[in-house]
Amino acid sequence: MEGVARKPIEANFTPGGREVQRGLILHVQEGEGSLFERFSAPGTRSSAHFWVSQAGEIEQYVSIHDRAWTQRAGNADWASIETSGFTGKPLTPAQLDAVARVYTWGARVHAWPLEVTNSPQGRGLGTHSMGGAAWGGHACPGPQRAGQRDAIMERVQQSLRT
Repeated sequence: MEGVARKPIEANFTPGGREVQRGLILHVQEGEGSLFERFSAPGTRSSAHFWVSQAGEIEQYVSIHDRAWTQRAGNADWASIETSGFTGKPLTPAQLDAVARVYTWGARVHAWPLEVTNSPQGRGLGTHSMGGAAWGGHACPGPQRAGQRDAIMERVQQSLRT
């Protein structure tokens, strides 16, 4: 993605294998600060395509055409975005704008649909928790952040109109 800090990792992802582009999965970091060092460590065995700071800075670790190791069975069909912060705290306005920026890019370049989904078989902006046990059985990003997806989609739609 153009205009973001590209920080490619050399481990913890699978090259290629992403022919299907269902959309973007929202995650929460449960911490703060860049995930580059963590995802770069060979023993971590996890990664994400993007990360967004609370100030709205975007880092890209994995090409959208490669499989990040984020949501297990969903890795082949879904792009992923980690957001700095914690489950019980909402995304900041800057994070909402940044996630919308990534999604707008995906809608333009990869035909991600302008919708929210709660199903691994759906398409659009989903959450890690929607995949259940097959995706690791996480409650990520929590109900508060999951509930902000409509606000993200409103920003995406505004951006696409301009």
